[in-house]
Amino acid sequence: MERSRPSSRLVGIMIVLVLFTAAPGADGANGAKRRPNAGQEPPLTIGQAVSIAVARNLRMADARLAVQEKEHQRREAFSDFFPTMDLQYTGTGFRYTKPSNVSAFAGSHDSRWSIRMDPAAPNGSYWDPATPYRIDPYRLFSLTATITQPIYSGGRLINDYKYTRLGVDYSAIQYEVDRQDLILDVYDAYYQLIQSEKLLEVAEEAVRALEALRNQTVEFYKAGVVPKVDVLSTEGQLAQARIQRTQSLSDIQRYTAQLNLLLRYPQETPVKVVQDFGHIPNNYRIPEIYAVAAGNRLEIRQANISVEQAIALVKSSKADLLPNVALQGQATRINDDWNPLDPEGVNDWSLTGVLTWTFDTFRRRETVKERKASEARAVVAREQLVEQIMAEVKTAYVDMKRAESNIEDNRKAVEFRRENFRINQERYKEQVATYIEVLDAQRQLSLAEGDYYMSLISYRINKATLERMMGTLR
Repeated sequence: MERSRPSSRLVGIMIVLVLFTAAPGADGANGAKRRPNAGQEPPLTIGQAVSIAVARNLRMADARLAVQEKEHQRREAFSDFFPTMDLQYTGTGFRYTKPSNVSAFAGSHDSRWSIRMDPAAPNGSYWDPATPYRIDPYRLFSLTATITQPIYSGGRLINDYKYTRLGVDYSAIQYEVDRQDLILDVYDAYYQLIQSEKLLEVAEEAVRALEALRNQTVEFYKAGVVPKVDVLSTEGQLAQARIQRTQSLSDIQRYTAQLNLLLRYPQETPVKVVQDFGHIPNNYRIPEIYAVAAGNRLEIRQANISVEQAIALVKSSKADLLPNVALQGQATRINDDWNPLDPEGVNDWSLTGVLTWTFDTFRRRETVKERKASEARAVVAREQLVEQIMAEVKTAYVDMKRAESNIEDNRKAVEFRRENFRINQERYKEQVATYIEVLDAQRQLSLAEGDYYMSLISYRINKATLERMMGTLR
């Protein structure tokens, strides 16, 4: 009795310390408010996960850069309508045409050197005017500016610009396509993570039930009521449940990593999601879904753009069979000094109309035929794409309806299996049922619960897939 008094006092002191530590004023006025949420982030909803992924994922950044790239190509093609200016600087020294150099090299190359005579000069002197040149004829430095304005190109410039402009539209649509694909990936990873968490709960519940059954079977075995084989069978079933729990934990880690990748969170970041996977009825029906897909599927618009681009390329190649007309203006500043802009220099200018008509044997005509074949292929590809989209819509619709129809059946199966397991467990305690019946009931219950959660998650994923196939996923 004397030993129990100090222990009771110690327990009382510990209780007081616990109560004092848990008091609101223990950590100050703000301490108790910070503790419940310290180091914890609120769970993500599917809408928040989609918004974060669209804003941060590098797939979207690459799609935006692709649009900018096509926009620069459009501006490049648009600049071809405007005149171009070329600057050319030339320096030339005719050193071997000077009279002194001609005399020095006389006789070395008779066929190359000649003495130019001035017929008007007395005594047949060299061609050397009495007055000095304003610009030394044996040295020439010139700065030439040439401006070329295309006048007529047979439609090549217009169609090249149309091709690049359509490329901008194609890339802008591709951005939305990538966005919808990313959203579908987020839906898949998000709900797969929820499914793994629910299957983990089912596995843990099975482990707890089997552990209790194992303990009860061990007690019966010690009492000599059941043979040892019952204990071994229970241990084997418990091991299988633990394996399923380990598999669920592994799935949680895998889908968490996938969701972190889509959200651009560092790996090993714990992600909590809202387990919102209830059944929400939909109004999707056949044949309305085909009309929705035909009107909203962005890939069909891209196929139409591809056909228009092919037509533009055909017209551009046909323009190469026609002449090109350009207006060219040239201004030149000439001097015998390295600085052509010196006041001693002289000016020259010219305005030239240039007509160019290139003829070859087969190349240009074969290029036109090649582009026409490409146009036909683009039309065929568009028709194939439409048929493929309709098949994808049908498949997604069938999968969604199948998962939706399984929800109610699996829910009822869970109720029946849970009640069956309870009854068999009570009968086993009373030694009316065998351990095999209890194990089978527990296994059927775990399978029914897993199938129920999987049907709910499968319905959500297949519904998102159907909306993606119809082009309405947002």
